[in-house]
Amino acid sequence: MSGLEELKKKLQPLLFDDSDKGGVSTRVPFPEDTCDSYVVSDGGTINLLSRSFGEYNINEHGFHKRSTGPEEPDTGEKAYRCASEDMHIFGPIGNGASSVVQRAIFIPVHRILALKKINIFEKEKRQQILNEMRTLCEASCYPGLVEFQGAFYMPDSGQISIALEYMDGGSLADVIRVKKSIPEPVLAHMLLKVLLGLKYLHEVRHLVHRDLKPANILVNLKGEAKITDFGVSAGLDNTMAMCATFVGTVTYMSPERIRNENYSYAADIWSLGLTILECATGKFPYNVNEGPANLMLQILDDPSPAPPEDAYTPEFCSFINDCLRKYADARPTCEQLLSHPFIKRYEQTGVDLAAYVRGVVNPTERLKQIAEDLGII
Repeated sequence: MSGLEELKKKLQPLLFDDSDKGGVSTRVPFPEDTCDSYVVSDGGTINLLSRSFGEYNINEHGFHKRSTGPEEPDTGEKAYRCASEDMHIFGPIGNGASSVVQRAIFIPVHRILALKKINIFEKEKRQQILNEMRTLCEASCYPGLVEFQGAFYMPDSGQISIALEYMDGGSLADVIRVKKSIPEPVLAHMLLKVLLGLKYLHEVRHLVHRDLKPANILVNLKGEAKITDFGVSAGLDNTMAMCATFVGTVTYMSPERIRNENYSYAADIWSLGLTILECATGKFPYNVNEGPANLMLQILDDPSPAPPEDAYTPEFCSFINDCLRKYADARPTCEQLLSHPFIKRYEQTGVDLAAYVRGVVNPTERLKQIAEDLGII
């Protein structure tokens, strides 16, 4: 049996097709962050218990969190009033591997939100709910991360709705579909916010995102770029801790993760490097047409991808090369990337990110779409 056939046989039970470029995700459970139990009360309240994250009570009126675990930096209680009765919900605006996203109006404050609906009765999806909420409710309005507005549970549907900031510019995947590629100055300015959000996840929350890719970096019409989708994020005890779980999108997975070795924050840096390289060139740098096993072999055995030096600045090429070092210990931290010459090169360059995003998404058309949803026209 060839090495490729052995790799396919070994990994096949773990994999299923993903919609991203023929990418692959895993069905492996989350042993390090287990959602220990859940109870549905007669009154329609979901009680989620976790050794690590504390206690979450969610019903149609909103949700309440009580921290109990030593890992939580902010102990005590938090309550979010985000009731189903205060929402006017429209049709879906996106679908992921495990959730449906709908646009909604939060009537008390007349704010447009994105509702991420997840089925509570599936164990892995319960874990995703906890990962999303424990990350975002502790990082409200933090630069580079989508804002968390609350959550509610509708007993008749069996779904929890997580209310998030509506990013009306779509994702970076949407941007490169329209623009084909993103110029260096725009990427450098977007990266400022993204790196701040990722630094917070790594250094303050001690989380590895584990699924960074163009579809999980969103932009709004103000030109802000923010990280989303924390369903497979993993918490570490400290900055030197390591993960051992094989989960996420294989397409953007680092070599150490594919080898099923312990990994840490540097795995996100690899994914970020691939994401930015794809945004700059307009194409994913590996061949994904021959299946996931071949893709993994490319990532492990081929030289790391690099932008053509005659088409990009030396600073950009250096940034990508630093992120895509095969050995995790050689990759820079978010703090180091924030002071990288690529970021510094365009620091004083005037870039109107809002105008750039408006060139992708027509604000008038977007407002017209919302007006139609509201029945105004």
